[in-house]
Amino acid sequence: MNVLERVLTTIRFEEPDQVPVVLFPEWDFLADLYDVPLRKLLNDPVLQIKAGNKMREMFPDAFIATGVWVPYAEATAFGCKLSDPEDEIPGIMEVAVKSVEDIDTLEVPDPYQDGLLPRYLEFLKVQKREAGQVLGVGGFGPVELACEIMGFTQFLRLISIDPERAHRLLRVTTETVKTWFDTMIDVIGGSALLALVSDHTTGFLRAEKCTEFFTPYLKEVFDHLRGKVSIFLYHNENYSAHVLDQIAEFKVQIFHCGEIGDLRRAKEATYGKYTLMGNIHPRDVMLRGTPEMVEEKCKEVIEALAPGGGFILSVGGGVSRKIPLEHIEVLIRSAEKYGRYPITGK
Repeated sequence: MNVLERVLTTIRFEEPDQVPVVLFPEWDFLADLYDVPLRKLLNDPVLQIKAGNKMREMFPDAFIATGVWVPYAEATAFGCKLSDPEDEIPGIMEVAVKSVEDIDTLEVPDPYQDGLLPRYLEFLKVQKREAGQVLGVGGFGPVELACEIMGFTQFLRLISIDPERAHRLLRVTTETVKTWFDTMIDVIGGSALLALVSDHTTGFLRAEKCTEFFTPYLKEVFDHLRGKVSIFLYHNENYSAHVLDQIAEFKVQIFHCGEIGDLRRAKEATYGKYTLMGNIHPRDVMLRGTPEMVEEKCKEVIEALAPGGGFILSVGGGVSRKIPLEHIEVLIRSAEKYGRYPITGK
């Protein structure tokens, strides 16, 4: 089996020949790997594609999930201002929603006109031209987008002091995310093998707050895209052990996870509902650990999560800058060493 065949087998909760490995390189990691300034990489879709291809050549036994990206394009469409560092990923320097009253006048942006969204669409067109096809698209979920355009602290506070306005803002961001994914999918040809939705805000909310302010809006996005997308991937490296049951409501195939609590309990709670992907810690293990620690953690995760299929080995978030290449190789070889089926989990 190749890596994609392993992924397709394990998400059906069947056992492939071995545990598949999927990696999401961060853009600063790819800039260093390709030996190009980060700002230059982020401004050039062809360089982004070439950097991703270099990583594929270096690690052919893993599925390298990368394409093109324009930082925080969705937030800029509302008027957020970004920083412009020379050698760091840009961040939101100025939010668009400065007062709760601003929420009342918000409208869904036009993907072809507003902020950096048109630039992102041009990047996707370049990717399609260079690669022949684009397998997937990705973007932020509606709750994270609300936090970006208002500020995380301000939005989380809004939930408590003015829940009606919080819902009003989430209605706008949900429609924005739906429109944005529709547009990206249209640009790449009308359908997508994969759609990745990234929303980390579960780590800041109790389960009952997620029930009201998180889960319904994410579910609406995934439901809206059904029929256009073959595989849904929900990404959240923040704490999510308290909402594993709610994530099942999304009806996604893959959850790319970070902290999910006791691994065997998480496996029992999610098996047959969605495939877990992760969750080797990007900082504490992959960056700061030793090769021996990486292997031991991979073994531990595989034994707990891989039996019966429904598991993909990965870093708990992205492969971030300065993670040793040796540690990536150890992760991949650990899947070969400990992830051969059948796996007893003992």
